[in-house]
Amino acid sequence: MAEQTNFGKSALITGIVLGVLAGGFGAYMMTGSKVERPQTRLNAGEAKSAAQLAALADEVVAARQKNHTLADVAPEGATVNGKPRFAPIFFSPELWQIAVDSEQKNTIIDIYDPTAQSIHKDVPNHWFISNGIADALGRADGLALDSDSDGFSNGEEFAAETHPGDPKSLPALVQVGKTPKLEVVSITQASAVIAVDSTLAFEANPTTAGIKIFAKPGDSKPIHRVASVKAGESFGLKSGDNRFTVLGFEKAQFSDSVGNNSEEAVIRVRDNVTAGAEKEFIIRSGSPTKPGSKDYATPNAKAKVINDTTAELRVTAGTAAGNTVKVQLKGTFTVPGTDITCMLESVDASGSVNVLPNGAESPVQVPAAAK
Repeated sequence: MAEQTNFGKSALITGIVLGVLAGGFGAYMMTGSKVERPQTRLNAGEAKSAAQLAALADEVVAARQKNHTLADVAPEGATVNGKPRFAPIFFSPELWQIAVDSEQKNTIIDIYDPTAQSIHKDVPNHWFISNGIADALGRADGLALDSDSDGFSNGEEFAAETHPGDPKSLPALVQVGKTPKLEVVSITQASAVIAVDSTLAFEANPTTAGIKIFAKPGDSKPIHRVASVKAGESFGLKSGDNRFTVLGFEKAQFSDSVGNNSEEAVIRVRDNVTAGAEKEFIIRSGSPTKPGSKDYATPNAKAKVINDTTAELRVTAGTAAGNTVKVQLKGTFTVPGTDITCMLESVDASGSVNVLPNGAESPVQVPAAAK
């Protein structure tokens, strides 16, 4: 990648000497201009070595950067944001030497010339200058830098047509086909079993049901009990939680081990958290026939196994950087600091997740946070 070379410095030295010899003429030509002249200690008898000239040239560069706007050193005809730019007499342009091919052959360009070759691939030199990040132009990692510290690189901001010098101007945090500005902080999995007292099955027209919550399939002792729940009332996996709502009582047909059918009363429940296909389900009354039974996991299970997968995501860019959001598998969430809504579509064994932005056809992979 290109770096500024001594060619520009030599051009500056030449400009300095010419400026000293014709200083009066230059001052006359610039009378009435708003341009401030750079200060230098160079006199005709002082420059005794190349090192001294180089040091004095460095002083002029610093003075020009301090006292002159970019418009002051542009070639004739150049513009920025549609406004004309001009070059005062005896000001050398910014001449840079860059490698142009695999053989490292060099060429000289004027970075203020809108028609000059771009130093960073297809990004015009003028884009760096007009956006106030000219310091990144001469760095090999100029496009990888984040000049406004908003979490997006200069290259990302160029592609999104946002302002790389303004932290409030930034691309969307989640875009299909691009790495999102989100990361997975943690993925947690939990399970529980909802069982209904067996007395429900023998009632002709039940109106209440006793609920028992077990920590996992096969447990013989409940960790939480709700003595009586009516249609329209709620309960949870732990005391004080209202995640589930009883929608009502129904009759359903079930087959026994020898193929005989029988009708039983069941309870219909809505999961107020899960957004998946099992948002509503029925629970058959009764418990497994013996401790450790796998009956909970069978189609005719006399209980309901709840498996929860929850991901915590953290924003890594923008004004909401550092904010987190928790969402269950198949649940929806709004990315903090934005109006972007996504669904947590799937979880990978690697610790990453896939989210589907609202209206998008393809998911976006969110990587796990570095540890």
